[in-house]
Amino acid sequence: MMLDGGGDNDGAGQQRLARDLIEVHGAEAPTVARGNARTAALAGQPALAKSWIRVLSIIQRQQAGQSRNI
Repeated sequence: MMLDGGGDNDGAGQQRLARDLIEVHGAEAPTVARGNARTAALAGQPALAKSWIRVLSIIQRQQAGQSRNI
């Protein structure tokens, strides 16, 4: 899954994307987000890479919060 680079790269969109990635990929969601950030960076799309890094950060915070509640 890749962000399309236009429009919905705001915080709310990133939150939704993080939730969706967790729902679909579970524990592998950080790996998917990290891979997408790397792909964007290698493709010369720094803004898209930064957006994926923000999504990764959201995923990691959500997963850290879930592990503390167990």
